[in-house]
Amino acid sequence: MRVITGRRRMTDRSQFLLVVLGGFAALVVPLVVGVVVARRRFVIVDVAGDSMVPSLVHGDRLLVRRTRRFRAGAIVVAHHQEGGRRVVAGGSPASAWLVKRLVALPGDVVPEAVASAVGDRTRRVPAGMAVLLGDHPDSVDSRRWGFVPLRDIEGVMVGRLRAGGR
Repeated sequence: MRVITGRRRMTDRSQFLLVVLGGFAALVVPLVVGVVVARRRFVIVDVAGDSMVPSLVHGDRLLVRRTRRFRAGAIVVAHHQEGGRRVVAGGSPASAWLVKRLVALPGDVVPEAVASAVGDRTRRVPAGMAVLLGDHPDSVDSRRWGFVPLRDIEGVMVGRLRAGGR
């Protein structure tokens, strides 16, 4: 069977190829768009160090959703607070990312453990700031740096993709 379109004739074979290519494009384009969107909304982070033991251990791989919506108790990923934003502290083998627990948001009471780092007279977390603590008692966190700007928190842990040294 031949279909005439304008002056050109389409054979059964060319019609078949057109349908196959159209179907292929219909599958590939949404896939590519989905990957691009996922890369903007999610990031994969490897845990380095023991600051989150026992919840997370060195080598755990985390899926993190980039967001500006936070809640106390969530495990978050933030930019390193020593040596400047997104910069690793001099000579440190640690990454430029921190994995910590968000324990206080603006308006919340300042935790006792952080009071000396932020000034004993500060009773509430100020606007635009947060308190991040590691689960391990020897963690370097808001007990040392004080408040962390909310803009430095990249996102919230969605889940563990791979267990590290367990």
